[in-house]
Amino acid sequence: MEVITVWGSPGGGKTTLSLELAKKISEETKENVVLIFAEDQASPLSYLFPSLNKEGGSLGKIITMAGFDQEELLKTLVNHPKNKYLAFLGYRSEDSKLSYPEVVEAQVIDLFVTLGQKFKYAIVDGQSNFHNDWITQYGLRYGKCIMVGGGDLKSVAFFNGTIAMLQDFSGFRDTAIRVLNNPWDFDSWLLVGDKYGGVSYTFPYSMDIQMAYLEETSIKSLKQSKRNREFVNGLSQLSQELIQGEEITVQKTKKRKVEHQMKRSQKEYVKKEKTQKRKLFKIPFRKTKEETE
Repeated sequence: MEVITVWGSPGGGKTTLSLELAKKISEETKENVVLIFAEDQASPLSYLFPSLNKEGGSLGKIITMAGFDQEELLKTLVNHPKNKYLAFLGYRSEDSKLSYPEVVEAQVIDLFVTLGQKFKYAIVDGQSNFHNDWITQYGLRYGKCIMVGGGDLKSVAFFNGTIAMLQDFSGFRDTAIRVLNNPWDFDSWLLVGDKYGGVSYTFPYSMDIQMAYLEETSIKSLKQSKRNREFVNGLSQLSQELIQGEEITVQKTKKRKVEHQMKRSQKEYVKKEKTQKRKLFKIPFRKTKEETE
């Protein structure tokens, strides 16, 4: 199972990007995708999909259940009403981590192992304060990571104060893709992007996403329009990089092997050619019979 973790500053747009990525990847790959909302104080399930409030169960209950199996986990999932490849897992509006026993790392590992039997991709909408959340830590350590920076200096200050601690998580350290969310204009993108040490993608403010949130229709697929063309294009490019990342890595490895073999063959050919020339020059000069007489 491929784990993709979206992490960033508070209010930077992690949940929005996580949801849109989950919808995009499930639609493009036709593979099973689960979106895990790690936040428990203001569960995204309660405000993004109020119509699904009675569906499934709570992440807190299943993760603290002793010896839960795949059947119990499937009952806890909140399934997308129209996309059979997409499901959600998170805390509910009436509970939080404080409602359950303390979660330990072993329980989180069991959760991801069981999810791996059903899903091809797990997208983690991580907590900004990852120190107190084992799910976010698991994703930062073992998954491909997307760092979402808000388009303001407060988000930059948060990132600068946290980046040193994130170097202990191999997934973030080795695979993090830095993106900028909600820059006001091109000039501010350049300014704030430089503060983050450079970003690979920028996602401008989208009125369509805002309206979907206000109208409680975030569950629907985001259709491209004039107002959100840049956002949708950036989302498509990012999803393709995440989906094809493994294939690209394999292709690059094969290419390096071929180049190495070609260089090796070339060196052997040059070495052989030089050896033959040396032998040629070492042949002693013999006088003809006439010259001897």
